[in-house]
Amino acid sequence: MPRRTKWMIAGAVLFVVAVELPVLVWFCGLLYALKHAGETEEVPAGCGKAMTAIGWKLPPHADREDCFELDDPAFGSQWTGTFRMPRSEVRGWLDSHPEERSPTSRASRGAVEGQSGYHLNLHYPKAPNFGDGGIDFVEVDVAWEGEEAAVVTFRTYPD
Repeated sequence: MPRRTKWMIAGAVLFVVAVELPVLVWFCGLLYALKHAGETEEVPAGCGKAMTAIGWKLPPHADREDCFELDDPAFGSQWTGTFRMPRSEVRGWLDSHPEERSPTSRASRGAVEGQSGYHLNLHYPKAPNFGDGGIDFVEVDVAWEGEEAAVVTFRTYPD
């Protein structure tokens, strides 16, 4: 085989690998994600880590933390959890999150207050893993636990 033909074949193979390999890798990743979609695993995590992941801070007097990272092959990390905090600090902590409020919220800005606590939906938090399968929506519910304490439950959802 002439030398020029060998170089042409090598160039063609290199071109096919360079162009087709990324498509093949992407396609295999998609197949894996579809096969394993919904196989969410709850991995215990600190609530401070969860709050940091969504661009927030855990309230300074939070206790009895029970948080999880939701690991799903189809999406980036999501978070869920519960912690307790002083009831008197809840409103200030909720209002400290300036992200866009959900259009489904009854309040134009801030948490919706009910007899048993607060509810807050936030769209597009300033989270480090926002976009590309990251966090797009955070739902926070606060239930009163007596006169002094509140139970905060949160869950993030992908975009």
